[in-house]
Amino acid sequence: MSEIARAPSGCRVGASHQKAKLTSEQVAEMRAIYETGGKGYGFLAEIYKCGASTVRDIVQYRTRFAG
Repeated sequence: MSEIARAPSGCRVGASHQKAKLTSEQVAEMRAIYETGGKGYGFLAEIYKCGASTVRDIVQYRTRFAG
């Protein structure tokens, strides 16, 4: 059984959160693609089946800090 990641407050975070749609590997891959200057938010949102605002928050490290 894998370890559940938790914030200091005790809440689940990252891929172990019960509502997480993306794995930590997908988040890392998304950031790598974006940082190489290859693709924009809309393109990544289509690939990963999420909203462009979700992609923006992830690649700008607003969410999924440890991902």
